[in-house]
Amino acid sequence: MTYMTPEEEHRQIGQIKARLSAKFPSATRETVDETVNRANAHFADKNIRDFVPLLVERRAHETLTTRVAT
Repeated sequence: MTYMTPEEEHRQIGQIKARLSAKFPSATRETVDETVNRANAHFADKNIRDFVPLLVERRAHETLTTRVAT
């Protein structure tokens, strides 16, 4: 079994920021970055990292949905 490398996780987090910025155009880049970074920090202590980007995207999407109108 192969696991996600830290570099791959970092790349995927960047892609999440780009997707959410496009989905929430009224949100500033700083708001999206902060939201994704907070969601990512929530999972920082988890040992299995393969699903962290998916979980981060879901958590950040929920937060942005309540904070920003699309």
